[in-house]
Amino acid sequence: MRRAAMVALTLLPMTGLLMTGCAPPERPYRPQEGVTTAPSPSGTTSAPRTETGSETGTETGNEPARTPGPETISIGGGKLRVDIDWPAGRDPLIDLMADYYVASRKALVSGSDRYLKGLDLELTGVREAYDWVHGYTEKEKTVKGATRLYDLRVAAVMDKGAQVNACVDETGARVVSTRTGKAVAPQPLWVRAPYLQVLLAHRGDDGVWRIRGFRYDLKGCT
Repeated sequence: MRRAAMVALTLLPMTGLLMTGCAPPERPYRPQEGVTTAPSPSGTTSAPRTETGSETGTETGNEPARTPGPETISIGGGKLRVDIDWPAGRDPLIDLMADYYVASRKALVSGSDRYLKGLDLELTGVREAYDWVHGYTEKEKTVKGATRLYDLRVAAVMDKGAQVNACVDETGARVVSTRTGKAVAPQPLWVRAPYLQVLLAHRGDDGVWRIRGFRYDLKGCT
């Protein structure tokens, strides 16, 4: 697989998103207006943690219950904590977004892209996911601290294409060198302020939703 040179997740404002329809060319899609991106109230009690038993990220606990409300996932023996605010209305597309986020962060913490292999990816989604991870691991960088995934929602579904939005707050995390353990400078944009992550999905003939691509917007969750 070709590994494109990665910029530290340079988040480019989106002027338009592409819906992943079943037949080319993909049709342009404008995100819904007026969708709230405000974080859920603080102070809620976290659900039982799903711990990872070692620095490699190997899971020793059960899979997340994924009931509505907050859940905390510990990665790499506590090196990284991911708080997920599960919405009341659950959907396989919401799971697709959360699964990708957790798997990609496990890959960063462990230094291995093997966690991406269990994801439902297709076409450019495969390249984008692996390139993003390799852009850090090949430069001996990892992440530690605390992050939050909230306001997960299905923004649109059209035919066999869908758009899933989520707000990501990684201001409590830092990208560090695996050699020195110290924070790198400068820090990437994605740890400086909450941002909007968009997942573009496509449903195959087998009925399974798969990730086709990603978009990001620095101002989507301010």
